[in-house]
Amino acid sequence: MKICNNLLYGDKILLTDRVFSGEYNQIINLKRAKEDIFGYPKYYLEIDTIINNSIAHQGYLYFYLDNYAKTSFFIGLKVEENFRHLNIASLLIATYLQFCFNNGYKYIKMYHKQRKPFITYLLKTYGFEVNDLSLYAKRNDIINIYRDYDYDIKTKLLLFKDPKHEDNFLKTNIYQDDDYEIIHDEDEGIYLDKIILPIQNINTNPISYNLLNERMANKKCKRVLRKHRL
Repeated sequence: MKICNNLLYGDKILLTDRVFSGEYNQIINLKRAKEDIFGYPKYYLEIDTIINNSIAHQGYLYFYLDNYAKTSFFIGLKVEENFRHLNIASLLIATYLQFCFNNGYKYIKMYHKQRKPFITYLLKTYGFEVNDLSLYAKRNDIINIYRDYDYDIKTKLLLFKDPKHEDNFLKTNIYQDDDYEIIHDEDEGIYLDKIILPIQNINTNPISYNLLNERMANKKCKRVLRKHRL
């Protein structure tokens, strides 16, 4: 997405981009959301298509922008169930990062309450990482991300380091609403990466994933957006 000069005072729809995923021609709109209880400026990308002359919402990505500190926080992302496995999540992330870069937001972080393991993994493929890599060896709240040996099977495979962490995750709406599968042996899939996803309670220190490799992010953004441009 291009430069936006009306972030603070413009209409609700601030920018529009046209893309496609699979058989769908799509529109991505940048919109301003209501401020949260802390008063932070909140925005979202919404991706839609037209099916039978009606608008079908395919997904969205929420984020904060601090215009003075030129900092953005990735809040969360959702792709509607009927439109999964079309790389829409990656398209939304690439669009979001490109928008940040084009508008001078160089400090990009993942909001610590982001709860989806695969989204954290996907952000890592764009250059997000924790500042202290030794945390992967020290902490128990590690999730190893795998994929099926059959590439056509898109189920996300998770191998937890701590059984208690696994039990807690099984109770969440994220597990119940998405296509995650728990495995207990590293031979059950192809290893992709590991992430830290803290259990949200008062005894857990939040983990901060920051965009540390801007070159990697730019390279992947260009590759992903090139595949989806009309």
